Amino acid sequence: MKKTALLFIAALVIMANIDFIWPFTSERKDGDVFEQGLNTAEMQTYQDPDLGFMVRYPSFFAIQPDSLDEYKGYVRISYDNERINVVLECYVLHNNGQSLKSGMDSLAQVLNATDRKLGSDYFILSGPQYENNSRIDDYSYYSRFVSRGKLWFVYTMVYPNRYRDHLSRLFKEIDEWQVFEDQRIGISRADSFILDAIRKGYKKKRTVYNSLSR
Repeated sequence: MKKTALLFIAALVIMANIDFIWPFTSERKDGDVFEQGLNTAEMQTYQDPDLGFMVRYPSFFAIQPDSLDEYKGYVRISYDNERINVVLECYVLHNNGQSLKSGMDSLAQVLNATDRKLGSDYFILSGPQYENNSRIDDYSYYSRFVSRGKLWFVYTMVYPNRYRDHLSRLFKEIDEWQVFEDQRIGISRADSFILDAIRKGYKKKRTVYNSLSR
């Protein structure tokens, strides 16, 4: 009995040591580490000074200052390290009088979408990422287009395919994006000088940065 008790105690000590050492010796996958950080990060809010739309993003992502100077109603927010590059964009498009369905169909062709979803006042397009008609290997995009007045407000994410399963929180943010904090707000500002600025200064582009093709 005494010998059995000693063996039992020894086994408990060994198991305790294994539990203590394991967190320090096991290697966690990069995607799991990123997902944990994403799921626990505080969400920041950016509000466009011209059109007033709002977008939430993780606190460890950074607004790219140069993007704010490109044209009105555009912002680029990104996270980039040696292992992962995720880009978030918000911008506006004039809808040229198109219905949601016709707009979705035409943009799906332009953006090489492989999946599409039509809602009551929005549509979602997703597919492989292209730049200058060339596909960027291992990257995809996911975009929500919301109709407001004469504009489509767009929230899009470009991401590495191998991290797709770790980006659920950002997919949900895009799926539930409401554009304005108060949905009763109109876009009269956009119907005047903003639309003119968009027509003159907006160069249509899909977000693929040099860093994605390295």
